[in-house]
Amino acid sequence: MDYLRLGDLKLTANDGVKGFEEQTQYNYAKISLTYGKPVLQAIGENLANITLQISLRSFLQHDINAMLEQLDKMQTAGEAYLLVFASGMFKGQYVIEQRRTSILRTDAAGTIKEADIELQLLEYADREVVASKNVEKGNSVIIRKTSI
Repeated sequence: MDYLRLGDLKLTANDGVKGFEEQTQYNYAKISLTYGKPVLQAIGENLANITLQISLRSFLQHDINAMLEQLDKMQTAGEAYLLVFASGMFKGQYVIEQRRTSILRTDAAGTIKEADIELQLLEYADREVVASKNVEKGNSVIIRKTSI
């Protein structure tokens, strides 16, 4: 059973997922007043950041090179991927913003035997801007919506 899915990348509980952190933020403008404390005005949300920590070990049958190749392809594709947990909890669409790899052990030929990977995911918020135009035709008003 999958622990989580990021696009076509599926990780089970045995695939070494050892950490998950999420950071969300809401922005406020601080408005100074002549007297008294400043007041806050809500501005809006920031994009969510998620950090995944994955430990890969060849003795646990992890194909470390294949995992690194897949992550590189996903990152350089510049596409957003759905992030879903096994429980069915949909987190949204995310891009791989950064991958940090620590190679802990190799064999004599240089094949990676143990590695820790940290993925920085950034929420992808696709926004469709709609411009509305009121057009008068005869005695009625027609509203035309066009995407920009």
